[in-house]
Amino acid sequence: MNLPNWKLPRGVCRGTWDYLQSKSIANDYDRDIADSAIIRLDQQFLLDYLPAIDSNAAPPLVADLACGTGRISRLLSPKGYRLLNVDLSPAMLEQLKQQCQHPEQNECVLANLVEFDFIQSQSLSMATCLFSSIGMIRGRENRLLFLRGVRRALKAGAPLILHVHNRYHSLWHPSGPSWLATTWLKSRWSRQWEYGDRVYVYLGLPSMFLHIYSQRELKQDLAAAGFNHIELHAINVPGDAILPKGFFTSLVAGGFFAVARWH
Repeated sequence: MNLPNWKLPRGVCRGTWDYLQSKSIANDYDRDIADSAIIRLDQQFLLDYLPAIDSNAAPPLVADLACGTGRISRLLSPKGYRLLNVDLSPAMLEQLKQQCQHPEQNECVLANLVEFDFIQSQSLSMATCLFSSIGMIRGRENRLLFLRGVRRALKAGAPLILHVHNRYHSLWHPSGPSWLATTWLKSRWSRQWEYGDRVYVYLGLPSMFLHIYSQRELKQDLAAAGFNHIELHAINVPGDAILPKGFFTSLVAGGFFAVARWH
């Protein structure tokens, strides 16, 4: 669906919208990410936080936010979990439905993460937002709207598992320091730009958007959204292992997993 810029959904840039509407990207998505180490690590990571299944109660409801073609559904549905699969890409959701082996346990919702008000309060036993998908939301206030919506939907003590890339790992790239300086200066000049925003070429699309977090900013945003128990786990640069805790992980980590709860 072609939309003029002024009609784009809240928090969605032109490049992101074109990505979400592309059938060819959705068709090739699983193949394109198959060699990514982080998609194996994040699935292994979230298994440690799964809610218990009680045979005398309804299976726990897990929301996969920016679900893509449903790799989390394919992991959790066979274990007995119910999945709420949310994405703004009709083509991605169609791929999920075609591949789904447990349709009775899966609900698919076409929705903007910023407008996460369609689910009952305190109904989720777990939520995931992986592969730096929160960074595709433009504007801090929009990202906070998303996080507050997830906080409202989660039961007390239920975890949100979130992945972001690490802004300051750019210091170790040849062009990284200049990018950091540029994005910082642009954030001083323009209200439309924030420190950590990046626009780049991706899968043939000339203007993909990603906000890249710092460790401090991630903690601040989660706390501002109402999460009062936050764990951060630093990920190595290849994306295949969790780093041991240390003083310099905020600089050397390739990204972070956050486990956020409210009580």
